[in-house]
Amino acid sequence: MINNSVLCGGNFVSVRALSMGDYDSIKNWEDDENNFNYFPNTNFLYDIKNPSWIKSRIDDDKGLYLSIIENESNNIIGITLLENIDINNRNACWGIYISDEKYRKINYTLESAFFIIDYAFFKLKLNKVYNNTLATNSRGRKFHKRLGFSEEAVFNNQILVDGYYADLIWSSINFKEWEIKRVDIENNLTTESPFK
Repeated sequence: MINNSVLCGGNFVSVRALSMGDYDSIKNWEDDENNFNYFPNTNFLYDIKNPSWIKSRIDDDKGLYLSIIENESNNIIGITLLENIDINNRNACWGIYISDEKYRKINYTLESAFFIIDYAFFKLKLNKVYNNTLATNSRGRKFHKRLGFSEEAVFNNQILVDGYYADLIWSSINFKEWEIKRVDIENNLTTESPFK
């Protein structure tokens, strides 16, 4: 992992580096069939419950994988990540997964995303953060836009989901766009970033 000592906390969640000890919580996450409608990689929801997946991510020197911890209960409620970190071209792929529907509220997701995207731009000095989502994932696409991401491309019939091909949306945000958008997000969260 690119940095195994990341730790920051906000009003609703804290994020810290994924560890092998997290497996005990992650393996007990409920399997919700609706979750499969949100991910281009449907295997992800099974893979994260495998200790070898966690170990491989801890050993990944081109990724940053953070556990999302709900502050009140101190339970791990999700994962947010930067993958394929390319220091030369200064970009990375970002993603987030909240395991329980009751935590898929804007306070938890926005705060988690804010911390890792701020880290990407201010600590890793990236120029661009991108993501992929299914065209049918209207909730995710709306969330990405709220973070300031712009949809750049549509890959038609890219991913096989439930026996049919779905379109994949590629979105991104660059450093200059984030500098502007982060002020609005930070004001809404009333959380200060430890990275700027």
